[in-house]
Amino acid sequence: MKDARVVVIGGTSGIGFAVAQRVLLEGAHVMVGSSSADKVDEAVSRLGNGASGHTVDVREEANVAAFFEVAGPFKHLVYTAGDWGAVRRGGAIADLDLSNANDIFAVRFWGALAVIKHAQGQIATDGSITVTDGAVAHRPR
Repeated sequence: MKDARVVVIGGTSGIGFAVAQRVLLEGAHVMVGSSSADKVDEAVSRLGNGASGHTVDVREEANVAAFFEVAGPFKHLVYTAGDWGAVRRGGAIADLDLSNANDIFAVRFWGALAVIKHAQGQIATDGSITVTDGAVAHRPR
């Protein structure tokens, strides 16, 4: 990882922030992305040297494309964006809030797809893409 550039979308909290911390310890440079400018600023401050950040709204494809223009070339991409906490655990399908489900898919599925699509112009040919999911993906309602 020495001197590699790593982009972590969702890198301002949780697993994404932990990934950002670890790649910095390994000698990489990390750029975190989040939809919240305040969270980006706070994460970059907490991460310290070797860290940078930029806002990105993964629900807007043009915004994702602009993010990768700012990111420039990099070696590894990690996608952890999404608020799984918004999903109500358990319950009947009849009670499912479809607007909430659409919002989650907009980030966890379509957002990830847009990020991977637009990363193609910047990611190294020998780089990697890691997309996480959560327990809700493995526990049927």
